Amino acid sequence: MRKLIVIISLGLLNIALYAQEWKADWETSFRMSATSGGYMPFWARTGEDGTLPVRSSGLFKAGADVEYTDAKGFFFESGVNLAGALTQVSPLNPKPVYGFVDRLYVSGGWKMLRVDVGLKPRRGELGDLSITGGDFMQSGNARAIPGINLSSDWIYFEKGHWVGIRGNLAHYQTIDDRYVQDAMIHNKSAAIKFSLGKKVDLMGGLHHYAQWGGTIRGSETPQVHSFSDFIKIFFAKQGGEDASMSDQMNALGNHLGSEWMRLVWRADAFTLNFQYDKPFEDNSGKNFQNFPDGVWTLQLSGKDRKAFLTDITYEFINTTWQSGTAHDRPATPEEMEKQDPSDPYYGKIVIGGCDNYFSNSPYNSGWTNHGRIIGLPLILAAAPNEDGYVRGIVNNRVRGHHIGLRGMVAQKVPYRFRGTFTRNFGRYNQSSESFLASTPWQLSLGLDAEIPTALSGLPVSFNLGLYGDIGKLYQNSVGVTVRITYGGNTKL
Repeated sequence: MRKLIVIISLGLLNIALYAQEWKADWETSFRMSATSGGYMPFWARTGEDGTLPVRSSGLFKAGADVEYTDAKGFFFESGVNLAGALTQVSPLNPKPVYGFVDRLYVSGGWKMLRVDVGLKPRRGELGDLSITGGDFMQSGNARAIPGINLSSDWIYFEKGHWVGIRGNLAHYQTIDDRYVQDAMIHNKSAAIKFSLGKKVDLMGGLHHYAQWGGTIRGSETPQVHSFSDFIKIFFAKQGGEDASMSDQMNALGNHLGSEWMRLVWRADAFTLNFQYDKPFEDNSGKNFQNFPDGVWTLQLSGKDRKAFLTDITYEFINTTWQSGTAHDRPATPEEMEKQDPSDPYYGKIVIGGCDNYFSNSPYNSGWTNHGRIIGLPLILAAAPNEDGYVRGIVNNRVRGHHIGLRGMVAQKVPYRFRGTFTRNFGRYNQSSESFLASTPWQLSLGLDAEIPTALSGLPVSFNLGLYGDIGKLYQNSVGVTVRITYGGNTKL
């Protein structure tokens, strides 16, 4: 797979040799942050692709992206972004000074078809006012994972654009410290869109992910990873005799994903989005057994982009049901007579509860990358241990409300506000002595604004942020951030 990535990358660079016009975007920024508590408040350390340190810090970023598009629809893109930080140490940032590659990719394609190779963040379609950006599984809360992603934008079957489809097929390779080292991630998606007139669209789809392969720490034998095993991963089939007992009983690897539906209404003065985004773990997505878990989003965007209030997002988040309180129950004598004694579930009836979102026994670091949750950031992973990797999820039963606002003050100062209130229930089957058994509440607030600059003619901007945490889950704290950005774009 790594050889394939190199070959495709060289092919995309070869396409670039024929480009005669280039456009470049470049940006350099420095962000300073400080807090009254030990850790920055939730909204001062969440998002931005996992680049924000969790304690008081200084963060430097520098990067550029170039692109080319010709009249026939062929395009090429490439980008790099480097980051470095000086921070107070924490389990997530154990070194006071560190640096990393945030983005490094090449992309190319034709019209609706594209391929991305390397470290390229993926973003949802509902923007940064949403708690997930519109994608339960890829919220922008963790650093990008290197890989190759073949995807399409909406492809329509006729000129009226009444019906369209899109999808993707991707392979990723984890490179962070985790319980199963070098685990791979298979990803695919499919979606369909119906236009109900010129102003209304109805669409829906499915995202499927599977963690597989890799080597468990302390073991010299890698998890099964052959091409035949990939076929089982692709179709979510059970593992063979060389797989673990868990993978023989269920599906090979750790399967998870989301199913979503969205309704869009484009009025003359505004656009209204309603979306329901539901997670699934293994078989819980087949019959919607875990409904109504998920993120319910209502988003209003005005056409007047200089108004005091241009965008409103409200979201209800619930992950407490998880298909019920029990995964299985004892079988009755009558039911046992119909069972195979050699079946690993002999004597039990699987009822499919305790989905335990973002968790897995063999893939014990769960749905994380570099210690951070990849999906819904309200789900909490355990802090990295002394060896620097996560062991398990501590809080995946959450119920809450989130609101996001955006607008312009005096038509020249853009601002963004985010507020999130949650009740946190921990996990099913947790110890009664767990702190989360008390269902702590939490209120997290964030307000940031772009401040006009008097540096006439220079592409410099200033951003000020004020954040706060009040509640029982996190330490009460107030945080302040100041960001200076120098950037622009040009034709090459």
